[in-house]
Amino acid sequence: MQFKSFIISIFLCFMLLQGCNSISGDKVSINGTFTNLPESKLYLYQILPDSKPLIDSVNTDASGQFNLAFTVKTTGFYSLKSNKSNEITLVVAPGEKIKIEGDGNALRNTYSIEGSKDSKVYAGFVAFTNENLAKVDSLSQIFAESRTSPGFSQVKQQLDSAYMQIFNHQKEQVIAFVNSHISSPASLLVISEDFGPNPLVSEKTHPALFLKLDSSLFRLYPENSLVNAFHLRMLTFKVEQAEIKAEDKLVMPGMQAPEITLPNSAGKEIKLSSLQGKLTLVYFWSSWNALCRQTNMNLTPIYSRLHARGLEIFAISIDSDAELWKRAYMLDKAYWNQVIDTRGLESEYCKTYAVRAIPRMILIGRDGKIIARDPGIGELEDLIRKIL
Repeated sequence: MQFKSFIISIFLCFMLLQGCNSISGDKVSINGTFTNLPESKLYLYQILPDSKPLIDSVNTDASGQFNLAFTVKTTGFYSLKSNKSNEITLVVAPGEKIKIEGDGNALRNTYSIEGSKDSKVYAGFVAFTNENLAKVDSLSQIFAESRTSPGFSQVKQQLDSAYMQIFNHQKEQVIAFVNSHISSPASLLVISEDFGPNPLVSEKTHPALFLKLDSSLFRLYPENSLVNAFHLRMLTFKVEQAEIKAEDKLVMPGMQAPEITLPNSAGKEIKLSSLQGKLTLVYFWSSWNALCRQTNMNLTPIYSRLHARGLEIFAISIDSDAELWKRAYMLDKAYWNQVIDTRGLESEYCKTYAVRAIPRMILIGRDGKIIARDPGIGELEDLIRKIL
């Protein structure tokens, strides 16, 4: 019995030590020095999908030094800030001992970090981005100073070209960063950032990159709430892509265009097949959609020039209000075949023609077969002229 009690005591001590190690292993310390920020308040927030709860706060001393200690159970994202315009983002793992230095007046532009692998690689990307944003600021200054000069048009072209070079360089860096750090949560920050007001990448433009990152991060950090939110977003994206792929098979070039039968403004039913023998643009639109109204105005001169040569437009309004539809197409001078389906996007024809957004255009040949889907206005007239 004494031997058994001894063994139990040893086991309990071992478990106690393990528990202590686990608790201490979760502790994170942040020691830093922010010059030009003496005796000031710093705030530490956790970044969650729908909130940023305050975790801790601390005062810097007379030389800008500070110390923070908090518990981290799983790798997560945090914001350290002195005010709304002066903050840095950290990717913190359990047990890290982090050291940060920077100018307290411009933290994001000057900070350096040690002791946190993911925060450090992200800081490198931030520094690269800051350099490119500074270049854009220089271009903006030249733009402002040149607006009244006689050669402004040429200067603007050069500035636009220079901006696109910077923008594309930034996009290339995002892609390279994510591919090089596919297992780092920092990549989730990088892939989600815009460049100024402009998005760089998205799941629609770079689906393989986004899905690859999701697969890696969800496997490694399943307990991270932002990783979980990203994973849910990618699951939704995959479902949408599967639906798009299935729907697009309904309106593939070379297929016979499905029949449409809908009433015009006089209540008379018009069939799409009644236009067979003419080159026909099937056009889904609505009076309340600004882009559709602009498309009407862009189509009007094309129709005027090419109608006599055999071009027809079969426009399906998905307005719920017939009077608004009539006033809109009269105002826009859209004097082509106009019909309406008040069921909107729930229309059977929207499903048949895979209409997920408007405007939606499908060009149909004289034989009733689909030639092209959603041709851009810029290419539409050239495409029609070649066919006619």
